[in-house]
Amino acid sequence: MFRFTETSPFNYVEYFVRAAQFLAEYKWIFCYNNTKFIRNGVLEELPRGWINDLNGASNEEFNQIPVGFVKETWSDSFQEFLRQVKKLQVQYDRHDKKQHKDSGRQRQTRKGINAKKAYEIDNLCSVIESGYLSELIHERCDAKVLGIEGNAALVQKCNERSPARSTKAVQYCHHFITEDSYGFIEQECNVRFGVLQHKAAVVGLHACADLSITAINCFLQCKWAKSLTIMPCCYHRLKPFDEAVPNKFLNFPLSQELQTILSDDGKRGIVCRSFLRLACQQTSARWKERSVEQHVQHGRIMFRRGLIDAILEQNESVRVGKLTTMPEETTVDNMLEQFRLLKDVGNDSREYPWTDQHRDRLCALLERYGTDGPKLAEYVECLQTCLQSICESVILLDRMCYMESVAKQSGLQIRRNLTNEEGKD
Repeated sequence: MFRFTETSPFNYVEYFVRAAQFLAEYKWIFCYNNTKFIRNGVLEELPRGWINDLNGASNEEFNQIPVGFVKETWSDSFQEFLRQVKKLQVQYDRHDKKQHKDSGRQRQTRKGINAKKAYEIDNLCSVIESGYLSELIHERCDAKVLGIEGNAALVQKCNERSPARSTKAVQYCHHFITEDSYGFIEQECNVRFGVLQHKAAVVGLHACADLSITAINCFLQCKWAKSLTIMPCCYHRLKPFDEAVPNKFLNFPLSQELQTILSDDGKRGIVCRSFLRLACQQTSARWKERSVEQHVQHGRIMFRRGLIDAILEQNESVRVGKLTTMPEETTVDNMLEQFRLLKDVGNDSREYPWTDQHRDRLCALLERYGTDGPKLAEYVECLQTCLQSICESVILLDRMCYMESVAKQSGLQIRRNLTNEEGKD
């Protein structure tokens, strides 16, 4: 296992080399859209020995596999896979939320914010020494805050709602942030709050896709930006380098070190949209809480989506109908009843009846996988969950390596760290 701390240097090249080699060997687990795992022959790639090992695992053992559980009676190849997963885990500093003056009372839930985002806001605020993020930063840090939002309607709503609007300590402006925005941000802060004579922090919650990179470059290039606290997400939305070139992205990899390693033909195939999507999917912390029933249900759903995709032609898609209850047995009839066939006609998609050819293909697949299909689908999901943190670590460490390299070239001295909130694996 690797260790990343604020005070110790990290050997990025060693990690990238080992992770890239491992991911290239097992890319059959993740290099496809999840609905296409049957079409791409993933179930044929799944080693028979691994299937036997998982068939004999209890639910508790199955849930613990992505967090490091290995059974000595399992096949050598499966044990080796799991040990390699463990060796490539990166241990980050745990972030223990500090006690604030309002921690002893129940904080009122703010209207219009879901539980997931509220949790992220609370964690992010505790990192930057601190509701909604902007107001909470002001409340906890007594700082002036400029919130930048690309949706004009939300800006108006935020300005009307802000408790700090009477003092103008928290303000919002309508702007879509790009690499050309740094001068605009500085000017807005000067106009609204006076000339930036003190430290200014760049803070990002749900910094989706390339916005994290924009924030990093703002921190590196702008003298007024003294700190950066960011919670990245949605890696799969990164901009392509060229729409005509698949699986090449504008901002990944960022570091020269990772670019060099991934330029090798055998490792180039790792970088794809599905890799980025897996990096931001559920972590092992959620997986380990699943019940037997939840695994069965999820396996059935995943298997059915894979089946229906595998029988489609190139210009076909489906509309998914809701089921009152998920059938215990997957049949041709209940499959074609749930999914509606769509075909592209010009610029429109129209509904068509299923053909005999569709029925024959579906029947053949059901014959091949039988009642084991949902179980095998959930096994694939388990293996993906094992790889999730490695994929995300490659992305995050690439960004940290890039930051350190640029700072060194520019003569900047920076402190950097990656942290997990307490209790998250």
